[in-house]
Amino acid sequence: MQKREFMELFEAALRAAKSVKGDENSPEVSRFVDAMNRLKEAPKSLVCDVVCKTSMGQGLEFFIDHKNPKIRSEGRILRDLWMKFFYASGREKSRDNREAAVKIPTHATMKKTGDSKRDKVREILQTSLAKVASEVVDTEMKTRVTACDPWVVAVSVETAMFENLGCFMGPQKAKYRSILFNMGDSNNPDLRRKVLLGEISGERLVKMEKEEMGSSWYTNSRRNPLYESTHYTDFRFPQIKAHLWHKVRVFSLFTYILERTKRSFT
Repeated sequence: MQKREFMELFEAALRAAKSVKGDENSPEVSRFVDAMNRLKEAPKSLVCDVVCKTSMGQGLEFFIDHKNPKIRSEGRILRDLWMKFFYASGREKSRDNREAAVKIPTHATMKKTGDSKRDKVREILQTSLAKVASEVVDTEMKTRVTACDPWVVAVSVETAMFENLGCFMGPQKAKYRSILFNMGDSNNPDLRRKVLLGEISGERLVKMEKEEMGSSWYTNSRRNPLYESTHYTDFRFPQIKAHLWHKVRVFSLFTYILERTKRSFT
């Protein structure tokens, strides 16, 4: 498949999707599916080269957000396939010791959704995932980490969150907050590293309980209350000491005033 044919197929799929209204099963849906099946046959090198230099990411978002369930489903399948191509290309570049990995659409194409809440969630996830590069020490692990783009993973994770949990301000807001907190927790580098490397997918992350996502300290404290009590006391000791010293000073001052008052009446 050549570049021109690849782009024409994508444009044909986009035109067909735009002409479909609602969940109707029209000939345009069939034409859309045919074009998408052809796009899935495109070689990895062609996909990575063309998609990075065009606005196809916006077209994918249009498919995924479409009202027609068949178009949404096909859009997600194609997105997941292309994401795998991007990851594989990044790892190959890293192994070959080339200067830079394959660039992927991260700015005006796949980074933004037009929804301020969704975009903010993506930014928070990207900030958390970007920490991993400075947290790993092992050389082989660092090579694997640098081959992954935090923005691509953040987009994939946020999309899974939105599809499974709904919008941020919906009934699953607490789950959103739990995921974002654990992803950014300074005591929980293992979680964000596994998410960045694809060991924990976005689909799995949204189904994990807070105990599963939590750091080892949180897990230990849940199992052993004494551990939590000791850790908390050690962590807050300077504050507790200052608070007690303040109490002693107030009590001493009160005692002094009371003694002076007694003397004034005798």
